Amino acid sequence: MELAIRNKWISLRGSSVVKDLNENDVLKVQGKFFTFTRKKFVMDLNDNIKYTVRNKFWFLFRRKAMIYDADGNEVARLSRKVFSLHDRYFVESKLGKLEIMGNIFQFNYRITLDGKEIGHIARKISLRDSYVLTIDDNFDYMLFVAMVIAIDNITDQRDSDHAGSGISFSSSNE
Repeated sequence: MELAIRNKWISLRGSSVVKDLNENDVLKVQGKFFTFTRKKFVMDLNDNIKYTVRNKFWFLFRRKAMIYDADGNEVARLSRKVFSLHDRYFVESKLGKLEIMGNIFQFNYRITLDGKEIGHIARKISLRDSYVLTIDDNFDYMLFVAMVIAIDNITDQRDSDHAGSGISFSSSNE
């Protein structure tokens, strides 16, 4: 399955749209207006929350984001070393040893499960954050959309921390 995940042009909550290859809406991503943890909700088209993504507020050597299911149970935890030459995310989940590894320019990521490639994330260069997720049909694509949102949250948090602000009100920093 291949999906396009794009931040909306104008959004006070950091919302995104998820579309298939034919530009049909597949999922919605909506953030909170004011949040310290960049909390976002991955929802179906009927506004049912499927996953909640939020960053860990405090971090020491790893930036982290957690993903919760609709019942509030943690289903995945992504972490990235603060000081790293490569954009590499370690994912703790029930799926197994999952890693998302990016190249030095952070535009392409390989998704591996127990060393086997199961998907790919391509970050598009544009005025708004935009990704293309390709994932094996045997996996829950909504969970992997939530992982892309978590990566975007961690990246935005890192960028805003370098800019001197940890609180955000816009889609590019939320």
